[in-house]
Amino acid sequence: MRLPGGRIYLDCNATTPIAPEALADLQARLGECFANPSSGYREGRVAREVLERARGEVAALVGSLPGEVVFTGSGTEANHLALQSAVAGRSGRRRVLMSAIEHPSVIGQRERLEAMGGEVEELPVDPLGRLDLPRMDALMGEDVAVVSLMTAHNETGVLQPVEAVGAACRRWGSLFHTDAVQAMGKVASPWGSAGPDYLSVAAHKFYGPKGVAALIVREGAPVHPLLMGGGQERGRRASTEAVALVSAMGIAARLALDGLGAASALSATRDRLESKLVGRFGAVLFGDRAARLPNTTFFAIPGADAAALVERLDAEGFALSTGSACHSGRRGAPAVLESMGVADLAPAGALRVSLGRGTVPEELDAFLEALPRAIGAARV
Repeated sequence: MRLPGGRIYLDCNATTPIAPEALADLQARLGECFANPSSGYREGRVAREVLERARGEVAALVGSLPGEVVFTGSGTEANHLALQSAVAGRSGRRRVLMSAIEHPSVIGQRERLEAMGGEVEELPVDPLGRLDLPRMDALMGEDVAVVSLMTAHNETGVLQPVEAVGAACRRWGSLFHTDAVQAMGKVASPWGSAGPDYLSVAAHKFYGPKGVAALIVREGAPVHPLLMGGGQERGRRASTEAVALVSAMGIAARLALDGLGAASALSATRDRLESKLVGRFGAVLFGDRAARLPNTTFFAIPGADAAALVERLDAEGFALSTGSACHSGRRGAPAVLESMGVADLAPAGALRVSLGRGTVPEELDAFLEALPRAIGAARV
């Protein structure tokens, strides 16, 4: 998508620009809905009505009940609330299984979960970046408190077998958490098909504002608040709700649900780009033989340093990344490729191009025209 000023933005998995409709709503609500939604007078009731309208819109995108939506400040907070609730709420079940390619906000909880008495084990993935289901099945047992598996990987875009994991968790009576932050708005929600007990979403990944997200908690799943001292969010998260942000998230959720068909159609544009990357530059693609998000390609250019390519392309007017912004600063083969056992195919790193609303083939043609110049300056 082309930004004001003419730069071309190709990093929609990192974040998306706020949709004009959501921005207009946010600006209006900041003035109109200043009241505390827990207050009983008219202004408070108006704020409460806006809050609950947005809760219903987020629930519609996910496919859940409105009462299952718990608003949080970020996807990271939602992931923390899910896993720590699962460990605290399942007496006698201590083991936590999570894939080796989870977002840092999941993997980074290991010490905290172990301090709570949990026993964290990482599950391997195959060379395509998909969870090793036989290995997970071998590790399942009646002592597993929760399994955490993202719906789609934020770098490779590979869709994970959440339906199979959900079914296994139900067989063993374990809780199931899926971080759907990267998937929401790009593919159909797994809430109904996979049956997770917890599902994390973040507004800024589907053209909403930053600073607001949600954990969807299936009725009956345990919730142990991280923030205490108030009865907000049905006692599941203390803090006065950010009504304006939540309202804009609701607008973005409604737009994302309406636009799922257009999001899916991006795969043809992505495939056209990949064909040219391979044909012209000998690019090595990662995860391309697995089902993926329709907007994502993750690749390496042999002999070119990925970080240097990003810098050169930035100077040429293109915004893309070497992978997840949460891994920024890392050089060399990305951690996900090490987990996949294919790190040797990208010793100098990999590039992620993630398309969004408004991305057109002409912008990718311009990117392909600029790429040879960047490669020439980025040879290792």
